[in-house]
Amino acid sequence: MANDSQASALVSALGTLIGYLGAESAVEDVYDRLLWPQRYFNAVTWRDALQVGLLAPMGGPIHKAALTTVDKFYHNGLFKGRDLGNMLGTAFFQDTGLKYKEHEPHSGRLKEEYIRNGIWVQAVSRIPYTAKWKKSEQQGESGEEKPLLVRANSSVNILQLSYVQKNDTVDPAKLVTNDVGPITLRTILAIIWSESTSLITGGTVFIYWRSAFALLWFLPLILKLLSAAFALDREGILPPPQGSQSAQQQQVKCFEVDMQSNGFLIIEGAEYALMQFLQHYGHPIRNRLKETIQITIVVALGLIFPAGLVCSLIWMPVGMQYFWLGYQLYTTTALYVARYTKGYQWHTTDARLAQKFAQGEMQGESVAYLRCAEGRTVVGRLTRIPIRRYREGQEVVSNYLATRASVSKAEEKGTQ
Repeated sequence: MANDSQASALVSALGTLIGYLGAESAVEDVYDRLLWPQRYFNAVTWRDALQVGLLAPMGGPIHKAALTTVDKFYHNGLFKGRDLGNMLGTAFFQDTGLKYKEHEPHSGRLKEEYIRNGIWVQAVSRIPYTAKWKKSEQQGESGEEKPLLVRANSSVNILQLSYVQKNDTVDPAKLVTNDVGPITLRTILAIIWSESTSLITGGTVFIYWRSAFALLWFLPLILKLLSAAFALDREGILPPPQGSQSAQQQQVKCFEVDMQSNGFLIIEGAEYALMQFLQHYGHPIRNRLKETIQITIVVALGLIFPAGLVCSLIWMPVGMQYFWLGYQLYTTTALYVARYTKGYQWHTTDARLAQKFAQGEMQGESVAYLRCAEGRTVVGRLTRIPIRRYREGQEVVSNYLATRASVSKAEEKGTQ
């Protein structure tokens, strides 16, 4: 009896310590994946099996992240009632916090607006700095090494967006789909696989102890599948405008984005093709019932660790207590590894787009296609210019915009 009391005291102390350390490691991104499974499990392949299976469980101490997530729901007004509040900036629809500058060469004006979720901006920021660039920068035309001070290797990215027409050919190897459409079998399988460690552990507990406490390990998967079943519908790619609106919205726009530590970005394209990705593409379509269910699931996932800690201290046998404690130690370690290896960027739609761009760059043409459930497709064509200093990037952007303005003025004179 005394040994059991000592074991319980030890589990209590270690459980509290793990709860504190794990709560600090968990970030809100774990709930972004929960509430938008199409985007965050869209790019899972067999190559990602190890990362997803070992580093994406939600049965650990994520109660602090749950509280922060629910706080944002509250402060954004989502508790006020049907269709009230703002989803932007919450786990339903995260905000990049970046701004774009709209250059209008005809008027000379400069307008600045927020990007919101900006999937193409996120995709470009995910593209790695390639080894091919590094080699070309170190050697001049004569092959001799250039002694040049490098402060920060980066790039200026020029992205052109346009709709794919009916007669255009789309390369399936460069196509990304199902970002905002219905939940697919691929997404469901990825969600199940993400809780493979909890399923194995819970199964072991049930087989060895024949205990209902095994449900503590099965609950994360049950709640994640329930969340996927009630996932909110989202705004997809808009149809091209027809009739009198078409001429105005086919006007080519140019936007400059300072991606902070990820370099510079210039986006060009017809207004109707471009603006949707800087505004409301991917925004949830309001549904009070689904929103309530999702918020309840966020709270329930946050309560799994505290409930498990109480059960381990009061009712679990000693062996199961250590089993539960070991699993919590594992999930805490997984949370830290995922946090500092940018786990929130793995196997997402924007990660797949970045992969397509990077592969195309190595092949000589950096192109990626994004298609929604209705079949509408937008193509992005990317040109990247390596830079070694922030000022160098500013000069490249300034020269490009000046050249573009000159061409626009010449075209305008030619039509008069």
